Amino acid sequence: MQASQTKSELSRSPYVLMPILLLLWGSVAAVSKLVLGRLDSYQVLFYMNGIGVVVFAGIVLYKVRWGTLRLWSWRQTALIVSCGLFAFLYDALYLQALDRIPAVEASMLNYLFPVFIVIFAIPLHKENMNRYKLLSVVMGFAGTVLLMTKGDLTSLKLTNLTGDVLAILAAVSWGLFTNLVKRNKKDMLISTFLITVVAFVLSAAGLLVNSNLILPRLVDFGGVFWLSMCNIVLGFFLYFRALRYSPASLIASFTFFTPFVTLLFIVLLLDERLTLMDGLAALLILSSVPVQKLGSVLGAGEKNAGSML
Repeated sequence: MQASQTKSELSRSPYVLMPILLLLWGSVAAVSKLVLGRLDSYQVLFYMNGIGVVVFAGIVLYKVRWGTLRLWSWRQTALIVSCGLFAFLYDALYLQALDRIPAVEASMLNYLFPVFIVIFAIPLHKENMNRYKLLSVVMGFAGTVLLMTKGDLTSLKLTNLTGDVLAILAAVSWGLFTNLVKRNKKDMLISTFLITVVAFVLSAAGLLVNSNLILPRLVDFGGVFWLSMCNIVLGFFLYFRALRYSPASLIASFTFFTPFVTLLFIVLLLDERLTLMDGLAALLILSSVPVQKLGSVLGAGEKNAGSML
């Protein structure tokens, strides 16, 4: 009984779920770069979301009772549609930004999304912004800036206003998506499937208007399939589960690890070396989550002490 309870707790712990998710996300940049060399962003989105719909459909046909959808209110349905919209907008806006501005510039602006997660968590989930959460966000973002610029802020030059705005709007979209998903209390599999369907429909519309449907080569299909698994199928499941059992601000702190994990993949796959600045950046990012956890522990201790007086 105790072993079963421990296993259940581990399957809900962000300290287990998020590292796995970050390993998946860490491979996305390199794979996306390879795939976008032969497919445009609209085609990548179409196939990525299409594969996600097919995989989820196969899962839910065996796992889910569709009759439960009759119990959904229009508010709950609208919430899922909104989640699908912002999930699509994040991918679409970020890919469009990458087409207009250098990858470092787009990544720097896009990695504002943990900040927006915390900001939107305050009105949407009534989370308090204490000094520990604020310090955690500042440390995470400072580490990201240091990681991307190698300590030389003059190396970051804003080159295209439209691209910069698109990258920031992508970060805003993910911040809203994260907090809206956290409000969803319905079946996780059905919800994820419907979110992916909405994103696929929007992707198909974007493809019809702005591009054309082509049959990808086997190697390109393999790349898009991997992106779908990392970003949608496994990615959504792990992210939603972590959000369901943890504060959005804690998940935001974990997402600051994304650029660091991406860098590790580059080092391992491309045989590049870490610099001293990379190490300092990693230290800042790695310390941001324990700082927030410390604040939660101290806050709980102060609360218990106050109740005993």
